Amino acid sequence: MQGRFRRTQHLLNALPVLEASVRLGSFTKAGEHLGLSQPAVSRHIANLENQLGVQLFAREHNKLTVTRQGRDLANAVNLGLSHIDAAICKTAGSAETGGLRLACTQSFANCWLLPRFSSLRQAMGDVQVQLAVSHWLDEIDPESVDMIAHWRPQGWAGWPRKQLFEEVTFPVCSPDYLDRNPVLQDASENPSVLVRLDLLHYEERAMEFAGWPEWFADSGIGYTAPDQVFRYPSYQFLLQAAADGAGVALAWQHLAADKVASGELVQIGQGFRRDRAGYFLEYRDTETTARIQRRLLDWFFAEAGK
Repeated sequence: MQGRFRRTQHLLNALPVLEASVRLGSFTKAGEHLGLSQPAVSRHIANLENQLGVQLFAREHNKLTVTRQGRDLANAVNLGLSHIDAAICKTAGSAETGGLRLACTQSFANCWLLPRFSSLRQAMGDVQVQLAVSHWLDEIDPESVDMIAHWRPQGWAGWPRKQLFEEVTFPVCSPDYLDRNPVLQDASENPSVLVRLDLLHYEERAMEFAGWPEWFADSGIGYTAPDQVFRYPSYQFLLQAAADGAGVALAWQHLAADKVASGELVQIGQGFRRDRAGYFLEYRDTETTARIQRRLLDWFFAEAGK
C-alpha cells in the first residue's frame, strides 16, 4: 500500500489484540474477549514486537508486564479505534433508506455469496442490497444493518432468525495431492492416516468452529496442533492452498461446495456434524423493511435448496 499509512497497513490485525491485552491485563482474557486462543494472542504480540523492534511486554517467570512503549501504543490504538467506530456509526446512520444492508463475514461473502450475487441482484430488482462485510462476526454493528448471515445458533443481535442450512465439516485436498498420497484413500475407514500428512490450519476462534482436534475426536483420535504451525488468516486462502496441493484442509460443506463440484477439491474423509452447527439469517423485525426482507429471505432459501 502506498502513501502515509503504508507502515500501519500490515499491523492492523495485531493492533486490536495489543489494545485488548493491555486493557484487560492478560493474554488469556484478551483471547476470550476477541474470540482467539491464548497462543494466537501470543503470536500476534510477538509478531508485532518483531515488526516494531521493541518489547511491548516484559516477560519474567511467566509474568507479563506491559512496557511504556506497549502502553503508549495501546492507548493510541484505543483512541483511534474509538474515533473510527464513531465515524462508522455516523456514516451508516446517514445512509439513504429504501434498500437493505446485509452483513456477513468475508468467508461467507467470498465462498458462498459471491458466485450467486448476480442472481441476488436479479431477484431483488430495483431494491438496493448493500453489503457490510467483515472478517469476524463481532466486528459487525447490528445497529447499522438490517440482516446478518452468521453461524451462531444462539443468535447475535437478538432478532428473529432462521437456519439457512446445516453445516458439515470434512477433510479435502486437491486431486494431485491425493495422487501423491494414496494412503488418503483409506481416510474414511482409518482417519488416523491424516495425522502423518500436511494438515492445513485456519486461525479459527475459540469455540466457534470445528477444527482438527474436534474432527479427530469424533473418531476417537486425540490430536493437538503443533505450537508453531502456520494458520491461514483467511478461510478462502486456506481452501485455495488445499486446491493448490499444499495439504489437507477442513472444509465447511456449503462454503467449499463450489470447489468440490468443480473438482478442484476432493473429499477424503468422513463428515463431522457439530450439534446445531450451520448458517443462520437473523433479521431486524421492523415494518419498514419487512417486505424487502421477505424477498431476500425467499431468495436465500431458494438458493440453499438447490
